[in-house]
Amino acid sequence: MARFGQLDTQYFDASGDPLSGGKIYFFESGTTTPKTTYADINNSIPNTHPVILDAAGRQPNIFFDGVAKATLTNSSDVAIVTRDPVGETATNFGDEWVSTRIYSANDVVIASDGQYYRSLLSANQNNNPVNTSGYWTLLYSVEWNSGITYGVSAVVTYDNQQYQSLQASNTNRQPDTSPTWWVPLNFAWDATATYADNQNVVGTDGVLYTSQQASNLNNDPTDPANRPTWWVGTSADAAASAAAAATSEANAATSETNAAISASSASSSATASLTSANNSANSATASATSASNAATSATSAASSASAASTSASNAATSETNAGNSATAAATSASNAATSETNAGNSATAAATSETNAANSATAAATSETNAANSATAASTSATNAATSETNASNSATAAATSATNSANSATASASSAANAATAEAGAEAALDEFTDIYLGAFANDPTTDNDGDPLAAGMLYYNTTADVLRVYSGTAWQDAGSAVNGTSNRATYTATSGQTTFAIVYDIGFVDVYLNGVKLIAGTDYTATNGTSIVLTTGAALNDLVDIVAFGTFSIANALTVSDLGVTVQGYDANTTTATNTQTLTNKTIRSTVYALTGTAFDATNGAIQTKTITANTTFTDSLSSGDAIVLILTDAGSYTITWPTMTWVTSGGNVAPTLTAADTLVFWKVSSTLYGAYVGNSI
Repeated sequence: MARFGQLDTQYFDASGDPLSGGKIYFFESGTTTPKTTYADINNSIPNTHPVILDAAGRQPNIFFDGVAKATLTNSSDVAIVTRDPVGETATNFGDEWVSTRIYSANDVVIASDGQYYRSLLSANQNNNPVNTSGYWTLLYSVEWNSGITYGVSAVVTYDNQQYQSLQASNTNRQPDTSPTWWVPLNFAWDATATYADNQNVVGTDGVLYTSQQASNLNNDPTDPANRPTWWVGTSADAAASAAAAATSEANAATSETNAAISASSASSSATASLTSANNSANSATASATSASNAATSATSAASSASAASTSASNAATSETNAGNSATAAATSASNAATSETNAGNSATAAATSETNAANSATAAATSETNAANSATAASTSATNAATSETNASNSATAAATSATNSANSATASASSAANAATAEAGAEAALDEFTDIYLGAFANDPTTDNDGDPLAAGMLYYNTTADVLRVYSGTAWQDAGSAVNGTSNRATYTATSGQTTFAIVYDIGFVDVYLNGVKLIAGTDYTATNGTSIVLTTGAALNDLVDIVAFGTFSIANALTVSDLGVTVQGYDANTTTATNTQTLTNKTIRSTVYALTGTAFDATNGAIQTKTITANTTFTDSLSSGDAIVLILTDAGSYTITWPTMTWVTSGGNVAPTLTAADTLVFWKVSSTLYGAYVGNSI
């Protein structure tokens, strides 16, 4: 509801005098049909037609919905000026909710929480959409209704929880108490929820996990102790980090074993030195020193093992956080670097021990006459110390490997964050275009957009009578999807004598016909070209059984090949040694590779997201099929002339090609034989 004019609006004649007794006629925009205006915002007090100005040429209160054509005349009905349109000419998806306004059913408003709500009742006044129930519903909510019969895969909302139907003919079965009819759609992991086998959740680390058992209750998927017994993660980065951690842990275990051997050898050297002490006090002192040095070497090697174990622990922490936190990965890299430093110190200590042991061996040799056995023991200690040095060096190498793996994980996480930021910018730009494309909910096909302007190809609205989404082709409204609801539609008939025509809704080219169990040949045995019936070439005999199966259709813009298995798709048997290998994907992630476009054809088989740097004047061509869609990211297009294939541009300004800049993102899709394009925005 818009107010026409301002509080102090005053009209004058050509001489500058107030237009006393002047008149304003209001008509439906573009017509001569009178339009009713009102003296109040609730449309309860109609104005006269025309509206009469007072003696000072001022207008009374004038309110009306939408837009109108207005003609100003003097008191003798001599026209002064005509304007078309006037009124609500701004582009708004929904007005801000006003407590004093009376709303009708299906009116859309923006509430104080920034969300869009749709009125459920007529005469809806002073019922705040945010905190009252029974008057409003979120625009995109589908509340469960006991009187509606739901089919397989239908999605509803009940008690703030989304559910999906498991069976057809699903009527009056409350979702939260009918587990054989409904399954809850849970996304964020909840410790109090019980998950079924193969059900997916998102953990607190941002990784998608798949349940491996039924009755899965209070088993945190981010806890490594619960994987893979209860959960399997689908993050490739986490898997790589886990492999690196396992390698580091194995290296640390090897280092620990070698250090233990070194400690045992040092202990033997100490025993030999004590024996030598019985023969020579001087030699005993030197041997005791050698034993002490060897023990120090053992302690240093053990410290190196502990540092390497710490590196393994840090790498395990990287496994948990790598998928969601670049900061945690960076911390792991720092810890691993510290471990490397400690190991290097251990190597230095071991080298010092080697020198001391060698000195001890020299001292023992001097006492060869009195303690030949002590010299031999000291030499053994020197050898053991050298072995400890080698083991410590290996530990340093393992720690450096852990640092490299953690740094790689940090780089991957940073790239993921950058990609997320780019996606967020694109989503915000797409939301800005959304309000110019989706018209809202109507009982019948609208004839103009929300501003009263002509319809444009690609516009959408929700038909509340048929409960379907419809799209405007440029000449007429049509359902935005297959004529078949779901994956198939079956009809069975017992024929009358000579019957040839049988009714069924289908997509042309996607229907099979059987006569008494024998499949008929399309175009030879029957004709199926109108989408509503099939016609047999030869009439059926009395009581013949005619089975007709229609299939729902959809298009997939990007196809997977055998070479993608093990790279793009996770959570499967990665045996790709034969071309006949078959994989079943259940609740898995399929990610499209970004394709660098070298040619000029719009081709969905290259990938859903494509990029191209423009270096010369370029003419693009259309190779899309109906149902295909691609995102095209152009660089430096603003410096050259770009020629597009024939298409309908869907923008707030109508069918107008966009002005390109140095960095632009566009979306192209095809419905039937019509190519559409939309400009998302630039990234500068």
